[in-house]
Amino acid sequence: MFYANGGYRVGLIFSSARSWAELLNADFETLKSRLVGPPLREGYDATSTWSFTESGQSYDATFEAVAHGHSILERNSGFIAVYHPDGVHSLLITLYTRDGNQPRLRAKGFGENPNSITFVFQDITNWKKGTEHINGLELFFKDRDHLSEKWETLNPGGTKAHFEFELTRKSVEKTRK
Repeated sequence: MFYANGGYRVGLIFSSARSWAELLNADFETLKSRLVGPPLREGYDATSTWSFTESGQSYDATFEAVAHGHSILERNSGFIAVYHPDGVHSLLITLYTRDGNQPRLRAKGFGENPNSITFVFQDITNWKKGTEHINGLELFFKDRDHLSEKWETLNPGGTKAHFEFELTRKSVEKTRK
């Protein structure tokens, strides 16, 4: 802001910088460091590759910081997921499933237990009435390199089914920002 006396108001610059720092979502940053890993050096992010078994077959899942570190992209067998902050104290996941629908799940109680996070159903797009859909997810961090994903589906009759994957971190690779 320019004043008639020829001076500038410098406080606005500092105020804006402070507000930006306050907008960081600490829960998201914690989740990112656990799934993706810390940046390996200035100018690089990390991509973590995890392995898991489904129906006797081995698969890989990758977690990568995207959108200048503001989102986490998970690539998995049959779907992709985007984890992102929603304001200062909220986290969302949007899933892009092999069925073509997009359930959105909201974190509930993250930060209460640093080893787990529960995502509950918020809404869904492109869903055909009378078909099942993903209804929830619980992530449990056993240690730095072992993660359990417990998924919940909602069947057309209203019953819920559960399935689980045990993921093991295989590698962390640097990616250019």
